[in-house]
Amino acid sequence: MALMELWGINEELQPLGPGSTARVWLTTNAIVKLARDDIHHFNAGLRASQAVEAAGLQAGAPILNRLGNVSIEITVGLDAWMLAVLRQVSGTARSMHEFEPEALGELLGKIHASLRSTDPAGAWAVQDVLDHMKRGILDAQSAPARQMIASSIEAVSDWYRQANPRRQLIRGDGPELLVHDGVVSGMVDWGGVRYGSVADDIGCWTLHGATRSIGDYTREFVRGYTSVSPLSPEEELAIPLFQRLRLASRACYVTDSAALIAIERWMSNI
Repeated sequence: MALMELWGINEELQPLGPGSTARVWLTTNAIVKLARDDIHHFNAGLRASQAVEAAGLQAGAPILNRLGNVSIEITVGLDAWMLAVLRQVSGTARSMHEFEPEALGELLGKIHASLRSTDPAGAWAVQDVLDHMKRGILDAQSAPARQMIASSIEAVSDWYRQANPRRQLIRGDGPELLVHDGVVSGMVDWGGVRYGSVADDIGCWTLHGATRSIGDYTREFVRGYTSVSPLSPEEELAIPLFQRLRLASRACYVTDSAALIAIERWMSNI
């Protein structure tokens, strides 16, 4: 009913598969997304996609409804969900491992440049992220695993306090790349947006993208990044802190000993 009344959509929706916190459908000309998220955070992600798309990269930006809003809140069962209609993005999904680090760094630099003046209201703040990780330190985990998470949180918290870095809206997640004719045509899924240092995103992308020495990979990535967007010496030095934080986040709420040992071994290479 809401789709017809507010967006003029009156056709059968083709499901694209459920996620853990979202459901997505395809229409003839758009994507319908239903997500379990806070309204302010959900809309922050939509604003991010608008800014990135305005800068020239397809990002699945929202189609405004007849009231001029990017989304609405609806009730499904007993739960509140966010509903939005998004522009379709052309291309085929590709792994970040298919791209050179310098090219990915340049892409992230352009994204950060497009987000620099975007309103960050509703995006997860640094303390939101760190507090969520702290709650993921469990008694059932080994002492080394608990220490790994706690020390990573403390290092990033100390850096923010001492360096007082510039903050802006950032992606807060790895790249969901779409490619057409060998060229990145778009990036989708802006549901992880944060308000923090650009070093956070760089740490995330280089941690998960590295297919060789993470130090060499990061240097090449930064070379591409700084060709289009500024990065202070303090921000560059903080990248390993955020690489460790991202890796430590994978151990939060996990009690499987084999999985935790694998993460600890990975951490020893950073």
